[in-house]
Order: sequence, then C-alpha cells, then structure tokens
Amino acid sequence: MIAVRYCSKSGNTEKVAKLIGEKLGVEAASVETPLEGQVEKLYLGGAVHGKMYAELKDFATNLDPQQVGEVYMFGTSGGVFSIKKELTSAIKASGVKVGKESMFLHGFAPKVKSDLNDKQLEEVDKFVAATK
Repeated sequence: MIAVRYCSKSGNTEKVAKLIGEKLGVEAASVETPLEGQVEKLYLGGAVHGKMYAELKDFATNLDPQQVGEVYMFGTSGGVFSIKKELTSAIKASGVKVGKESMFLHGFAPKVKSDLNDKQLEEVDKFVAATK
C-alpha cells in the first residue's frame, strides 16, 4: 500500500501532496489522518516556516517500523532552505527507513497559492517516477 501525508499551513505543500497522490492513484491526507494498515511506501511532506512544524515532527517520530516500510520526503519553501535534515532525523528516530529519493521544491511564497510552474511540475513527475 502507498500513502501520502503532509503538513501544510499555507496550502502550498497540500497542493503538491495532492498532485503526488493523484499521480500515484491514492488520496493525500494531512498528518492528522492516521495511517491504516501496512504502508510499503509513505510520501511525507512539509514546508519551511522558520523550522519544521511540531505536528510533522510528531508524526514522523511516531511512525511504526512494523507498519511503514519506507518514507519518501518532499517539501516546499520560498527559498533554498528545506526541512530535509530535520525530517530525516525525525524519521530515523522512529526506526523507519528513509528512501533515497526526495524532492524539495523552491519558489513558494507563504500564503501565495499559485499554480506550480512547468519546472516544478517536471520535478514532481521525476520524483514520482523515481520512487515507483
């Protein structure tokens, strides 16, 4: 089973999560939605607003290695920063394997809900193809 979970305050990461879910044939949901059953691949995303949100960190550190096989990280940010380091640490603390592939899109201004540009759409396509 595949699952997509995200933590999004401005809606930008949610938009990317829903696009990933659509390409994978699953519905993306907030980290407030518990995982059900065995999850072979979990796509987990968040954004940068100073640092990683507590809700995302709690979700990641409480993943069950008996339930989740591997996590593929994604995120959004306005600049070149990403939550990759913090999110990797949180996932590793849970004992769940961190997937080799990750995607962190830049150029999203907080609270600006614009469409993804062609380059960002291409990055999403590459990420999904690399993790299937």
